[in-house]
Amino acid sequence: MKDGAPKNRLRELRDRSRLTLQEVSTITGFSVATISRHEGGSRSLSEDAVDKYARLYKVRTYELFIDPREAGDAAVD
Repeated sequence: MKDGAPKNRLRELRDRSRLTLQEVSTITGFSVATISRHEGGSRSLSEDAVDKYARLYKVRTYELFIDPREAGDAAVD
């Protein structure tokens, strides 16, 4: 992962939502290739991307990177 950025949970959240890459592309406006790179960590996430993914998966922005079940209540949005 570049620049020591935390691993994201995008793939896990997409799988949990039972969405395909194409469906996420249609909803977010990102290309399938961009989403794949976001999920794999080879492309960093802009603030806009973080907001779009959080709304799509109905999670707080920090939950894109930290599983709240593992973090407890200490994480704040």
